[in-house]
Amino acid sequence: MTRAAKRADNASTPSVIGEVRGGKVDKQPQVKEQAAVAHAMFLYTNDAWAQRYFDENDLHFLEREVFG
Repeated sequence: MTRAAKRADNASTPSVIGEVRGGKVDKQPQVKEQAAVAHAMFLYTNDAWAQRYFDENDLHFLEREVFG
């Protein structure tokens, strides 16, 4: 199969996770939702991060109060 034929074949099927060659991304994923599912990358859908952020027993919270 020639290079042009391979490119035409690859163009007809959307890439889900992209292509990495030599540690660099050559081609970005075509379907972002499917790529997110493939890599388990999601935004939080609840306020769990905020509960940790405002925990008064956490030293990071105290740091933000003192230096913020």
